[in-house]
Amino acid sequence: MSRRDDIISAAIRLAEQGPPGQISLSVRAVAKEAGIGASTLRHYFPTQADLHEAIARGSMKTAVKDFSISDSELDPADRLFECCAQFLPTHEHRDMQLELWFTMHLSALGPDRREVSRRLLEYGHDFTYECLHRWLGMLSEEGHIDPAEVAAISVALFTMLDGLALHSIVTPERVTVDAALDQLRWLIAKVLEPVPGAQR
Repeated sequence: MSRRDDIISAAIRLAEQGPPGQISLSVRAVAKEAGIGASTLRHYFPTQADLHEAIARGSMKTAVKDFSISDSELDPADRLFECCAQFLPTHEHRDMQLELWFTMHLSALGPDRREVSRRLLEYGHDFTYECLHRWLGMLSEEGHIDPAEVAAISVALFTMLDGLALHSIVTPERVTVDAALDQLRWLIAKVLEPVPGAQR
């Protein structure tokens, strides 16, 4: 692991000890956790924004799991659902997660938008799409999905996940956590309908 990665790991450990969704880390605290001096940290991350962006990117990579997607003994719909459901709000943290989702988009796209927020939003979108594409590609290799449709299905799943988050904010009484999960299951069932002529 590189020194830069050590710093990011130390920062993520500190961030996980604080209130959910809040990044308020001082250079001194992160440097101490990483076992380096503040000037060394500044060499890798000249500004606080640089450090926070790296923390957010690193957190995305560690937070999203592949779970059992590669276990071909298990039902493919259950495997894909488990992976995709990570991107939807949970019962325990629904309000906080939706607030973070909205705040991230407002900060990146709103009237007072910030360039670092825009970069993080784009990274988050790319990262989510890559995860979906990878999971669908694995199921395609098992014969559950037409390989020619993996890219299109990745976009469809991503669009549904993003849309469900938005509608959960606009109409929370209709798009509850359970309703969102039901919609995800429905789309996955459609995605995994038998490929004509395919051997399962």
